Amino acid sequence: MKSFFAATRFRLLFLLLATAGLLTTACSKDEAPIDYAPIDDAIITKYLADKAITTAQKQPSGLYFIPTTTNANAKLATVGTNISIRYTATLLDGTVFDATSLRNNTPASFVLGKSNVLYGLQEGILLMHLGDKATLLIPSGLAYGGGGTTGQNGTVVPPNTVVRFEVEVVDFNFAATDDAIITAYLTSASITTAQKQTSGLYYVPVTANSSGTQATAGKTVSVLYTGRLMDGTVFDATSLRNNTPFSFLLGSGSVIKGWDEGIALMRKGEKAILIIPSALAYGPSGSGTTIPANAVLRFEVEVVDVK
Repeated sequence: MKSFFAATRFRLLFLLLATAGLLTTACSKDEAPIDYAPIDDAIITKYLADKAITTAQKQPSGLYFIPTTTNANAKLATVGTNISIRYTATLLDGTVFDATSLRNNTPASFVLGKSNVLYGLQEGILLMHLGDKATLLIPSGLAYGGGGTTGQNGTVVPPNTVVRFEVEVVDFNFAATDDAIITAYLTSASITTAQKQTSGLYYVPVTANSSGTQATAGKTVSVLYTGRLMDGTVFDATSLRNNTPFSFLLGSGSVIKGWDEGIALMRKGEKAILIIPSALAYGPSGSGTTIPANAVLRFEVEVVDVK
């Protein structure tokens, strides 16, 4: 059986691993040199007529976009966004071949415009805002092409087949997902002093020192710290290196964004906990073997010097 998740020509490690495999393209060197664009367009226009759908918006690529719910005041999806969606993928006769509902409704996530996900799906999502729902009618050239594929549930998608995706954009850069993780942690740990920043960072003051030198961009700060995953696993700490403080130029981009922002809220001699959403940490790449992709991180930090 051909896998969407690890196709013959494309091997893509999706952010949710086995959750979103059917979104990738399949292709074959043996495809017949036939222009399926007009054939697909005729199939789609007949489908729209049969279903009495009048709101479809044809894109120059041949994709048809049918808005269902539009949140015009919400953020628009852009290239580079770590997008999370729920979807149902069907043939035009309604046969389901993949859906997030088949995987406990866990959203599928990928970096928009930088992943080997169906071109038609990515193009359609670029027309959507956070919270939007839409139906995408994707011509075969923007879907699985001449290779076709086999769905998550074993359903065969034949070569050169128009497919239909019902899509809901549920998160950008895991912001809502991470915030839910953080607020649940704060509740379970009975922490009531956390200060949420506009970026999504949570700052929990531990020890104040109003007379200490403020850490500001351009200054060299020295910090003692313990870095943990949200389950408490320590992945790094200065205590593992003879408690030697870590020094860096604040605001220079030499550390993760959450550190630059969080340490800038502190003075020399202060201690705090920084709870950093994944977009301000290591994002979809993770770090080595210790920090998974899209991981929320917790740092216990002490600023020991500011110069």
